[in-house]
Amino acid sequence: MIYSDREFHEIYERNVSRVYKISMMFLKNNDDAEDAVQNIFIKLLKQEEGFRDLEHEKAWFIVVTQNHCKNILSHWWKKKRTDYEKISEPEYTDDTLKSFIWEQILKLPSKYKIVIYLFYYEGYTTDEISKTLGIKDSTIRTQLSTARKLLKPNLREVHYGG
Repeated sequence: MIYSDREFHEIYERNVSRVYKISMMFLKNNDDAEDAVQNIFIKLLKQEEGFRDLEHEKAWFIVVTQNHCKNILSHWWKKKRTDYEKISEPEYTDDTLKSFIWEQILKLPSKYKIVIYLFYYEGYTTDEISKTLGIKDSTIRTQLSTARKLLKPNLREVHYGG
């Protein structure tokens, strides 16, 4: 589909933050995340069909970003990074607790990161996440529960001071 400059700019503005955050969750590196954002929007330009509605658009960006990042990480030349000091934390730099929570989420395995992000940061229901990712609703609920259990010890430590 060929987008006018205005249409493309509107789609970009609606989705760039989401694409960047998901890319950061997977790639853990600002430069790689920015490259991923660029590549995702290039894919959009090459896409032949338009979006049915805004929810379809949002779902497309989530799934394409997740798949793109997983493909990057699966290449033999790509080493997984754990350099959390360099992670840019958009919107959370002033709030230490939110920053700490975001850091803990980034440490989760990929399958838990994406469901936590979609549920708590994007406001999706488990049913919507299920449809978006093509995973059973019960699996999404299990992944959310497991992610919460993985996060709980570190968050309790902060809450009770060790």
